This record gives sequence, C-alpha cells and structure tokens, in this order.
Amino acid sequence: MNNLLTMTFVSALLMTIAVPAADHNRMTVFVTKASFKSNMGGLTAADAKCQAEADDPASIVPSGTYLAWLSDGTDSPDTRFTKSSHPYVLPDGTEIAEDYTDLTDGSIQHFINIDPTGERLGQKLFWTGTWADGTTTPLSVTCTGWKADPLTGHYGMHGQTNVTTSSWSTRHSNHSCRNSSARLLCFQQ
Repeated sequence: MNNLLTMTFVSALLMTIAVPAADHNRMTVFVTKASFKSNMGGLTAADAKCQAEADDPASIVPSGTYLAWLSDGTDSPDTRFTKSSHPYVLPDGTEIAEDYTDLTDGSIQHFINIDPTGERLGQKLFWTGTWADGTTTPLSVTCTGWKADPLTGHYGMHGQTNVTTSSWSTRHSNHSCRNSSARLLCFQQ
C-alpha cells in the first residue's frame, strides 16, 4: 500500500513539474462591463472603476493593479502606465500587442472586445482622450478632464471595440460629454 501511495505521489509531482508554468508577465486588458458618464471624477476615479471590475468576484482577470486607458489633457497612459516589455492580452489570452511599444505604434493585433467576466462584446465605445500612441489629446476632447460637468464646446474622445487601426483609441472626438456614457479600457500594470 505504501508503494502505491508513493508511486501516486511521485506521478502527481512529475505531472505538475511537466506542465509549463503560466506566464505572469502577460498584461491583461479588458473593457468594463459598466458604462460611465464623462464626469466620473478624473483619472483616479476611472482607475478605481477599472480596479473594482478587475476585483469583482465574477471577474476572470488575474489579480493586480489596473489603470484606465484615459488621458485628461495633462496626464496619459504614456505618463502613467508601466510600459511593459511583455505582451498585452485579452482575458481569453488573445494577444493585442507584443509590448508597450507595439501597443502604441498605431495599430493593434486584435479588437479589445472582452469584459472582465470573459464576455465578448459587439461594437461598443469607450472613453479615451488618448491618441493611439498613448499621449493625451487636448483638454477640449477629454470632457474637461473627466471631472465635472464639461465646459461648453468640450467633447469626449472615444475608442471603439471593433477597430484595430490607429483609430482604435481615437475613433470619435465629437461625442457630447453631457449626454453620453461609455465604457473604459483597463490595462494591468
């Protein structure tokens, strides 16, 4: 009996060793389930919305810190993000970019169209205020920095879940800040 237990233990141990370890350097990217008005409280509040969805019990994304792909006329992913040298992937493992340089070179490899529960989305808009290179657009297309009721003449820059060209982050720039809601893109750091 002891030999059988020992052999079972050794077999289980060898099978565990033979299975490749998960790549913990892959950065997960998702679109929020919820949509938000433009006066969401600025970048910090948007980051908190991403983190809350990542931490939700229904989420399938790896634990970690998540920040919104959002700019406010001053700060942007280019100034706020850890620029990973590892791949950016969707919750299902589909690669969208080889690294931060690839992410911000003008196009992405795949639509960013999966929420943190793994649901694949159709055509949805997400707030960005961010050029495809990760830098901020002018304040006038960030709904006055996403903080309060926007100034007259200010609009919100959107990206779109079904685009891989450079306009994935800058698809629309004339959406009303007062009457529109959109999702957020969330990037693991």
